[in-house]
Amino acid sequence: MGQHAQAIREKHTARNVTLIVLAVLIVLLAIAAVFGMQLYKQAKSVKAHESQAISSLSAINDPAKLKDAAALQASIAQAQQQTAQAKQIAHGSLWNVTAKMPFVGSDIATVQGMTEVVDNLAQQTLPSLTTAVQQLAGANLSGAEGQLNLQPIADAQGNFDKLNQQVQQQNKQYNSLAEPKIGMVKKAYQQGKDQLDNIADLVGQVSNATHMLPSFLGQNGARTYLLAAQTTSETRSGGGLVGSLGTMTADNGKIAVGDFHPNGEFVNGNNGTAEEHAVFNRPLGFSFDVRDTFAVPDVSRNAEMLNASWQRSQYACNIDGLISVDPVFIQKMVEINGPVTLSNGTVLTGENTAEYMLNTIYKDVPVAQQDEYFEYIAKTVMDGAFGNMTVDKMMKVAQSIGDLAENRHFYAYTFHDDEAKYFQGAGLAKNAPESETNPETGIYISEQNPSKMGWYIDRTSEVTKTGDKTYHVKYTLTNRMTSTEMATCTSYILGGEQKGVGGVPVAPSGTSAQRVLIYAPAGGSIGSIAVTGDVRDRSNATMDGKPLNSSMAYIAPGKSVTYEFDVTVSDKATADMKLDQTPCGKMTNDVKYNY
Repeated sequence: MGQHAQAIREKHTARNVTLIVLAVLIVLLAIAAVFGMQLYKQAKSVKAHESQAISSLSAINDPAKLKDAAALQASIAQAQQQTAQAKQIAHGSLWNVTAKMPFVGSDIATVQGMTEVVDNLAQQTLPSLTTAVQQLAGANLSGAEGQLNLQPIADAQGNFDKLNQQVQQQNKQYNSLAEPKIGMVKKAYQQGKDQLDNIADLVGQVSNATHMLPSFLGQNGARTYLLAAQTTSETRSGGGLVGSLGTMTADNGKIAVGDFHPNGEFVNGNNGTAEEHAVFNRPLGFSFDVRDTFAVPDVSRNAEMLNASWQRSQYACNIDGLISVDPVFIQKMVEINGPVTLSNGTVLTGENTAEYMLNTIYKDVPVAQQDEYFEYIAKTVMDGAFGNMTVDKMMKVAQSIGDLAENRHFYAYTFHDDEAKYFQGAGLAKNAPESETNPETGIYISEQNPSKMGWYIDRTSEVTKTGDKTYHVKYTLTNRMTSTEMATCTSYILGGEQKGVGGVPVAPSGTSAQRVLIYAPAGGSIGSIAVTGDVRDRSNATMDGKPLNSSMAYIAPGKSVTYEFDVTVSDKATADMKLDQTPCGKMTNDVKYNY
């Protein structure tokens, strides 16, 4: 009987404990739900504050707004208010506790880090940027007889260098945060990253410009640069066929652009190495005179090659460096400086210049007159690009030069080692992949069917990250030429006439024959390459010390070829991989990054 009573008591006790545990769990779940709802509401509030701050900071990327002190200060003040509120919320006790929890803790810690970086940028760094810009804006850059007063630009170097150091450190701190997994947090993180990257790029470009422009324009002594005008309608790996060469001299801010001379005056010898000739020995053997210079995607080599051609010419003189431009650069300078009217009444603007120089001129202007047009356009635009400099114009040029150089529309290379860090060292003269920390895969094309078909060849790419250091690349070339369009084009555009190796035309009229070179990232590797379409003559080679894969892509009107391959980057890589490509007739090639 006593045992029975004891059993009943134990059963009741167990039931009571279970009920208590359930009750506690219910209470805890209720508390968690309340805290979760509070956290969710606060997270939305943080996102709203950060979004408003980012919107305000977008003014930093507009050179016109940068020189407006009142507007800039108002934007920064608004950003400061928003970032302070976001930081205060994200560092409350609820967030501090949640940051230590599994699963969501990492994302919470990332949000806290985001608010710290952006608030530090708004409260401490950007007010200094306002001061530096306004000091430069108040300076007089105009000297006597059209000479540019370089001293105010040089005087601004210290302020912008300090600012650049701060912004780059903040950008590095932001990028070191763990990438969030929750959708709402991930979107806010990416918006902040994009805006901070833009600000870091702009400040870096302006900081470099305060050093590069005085050096470039002869503050350290008179400088004479070779000017090369390329046409990407006839592609070469690093740009296009060199159409003309000239010079630009600069002496303490006084600039003079000399005459441009057609490439026919420089077909005076071979500048290629044995390796370069071996890669481009068929179906059309490149002679590596001045025209084929940029078949090599290393600007350090291009500068040597062009200087060699110049020194063999009747115009030989001491050369301090190379400036190379293409129609997209010229279009951007026209946008900044204003329209250019040609002798036939055509008005070039910031929207139509590239198409005119890459396609329309070959339809509207007789071949015998085309050089004259190209030389006039290049000289007129280069006269205006660095002349009559104002702070507003300097900011616009500095901002555009970065994108133009990154996409290979503009190169600036100096033979002076003490100035190189502000030219090629600042990314203004790209080579095929060289950096292990900032990896690139190089894909370069060179037209081997002499023509102007480059305007019609579209390039689309998709890069997908498949692992910590691995990627998958899909690269497609498409010939958008139609039968209707062909009827409007001459053989000068369509090609199909010049004979190559074996004494036969390289390809039919309207078919682009591209030598495709694919370079692995420095310190990395490329797996087997799968192709679709008419791709021939596939091989591995080495050119100027760098291994590459070479092939010929024949792209008939309306047809495409596609390359697909896996890429592994160096263990030293600290950034996501990008593609480095032959420039096209617009600012960027079409690339989709799935990161």
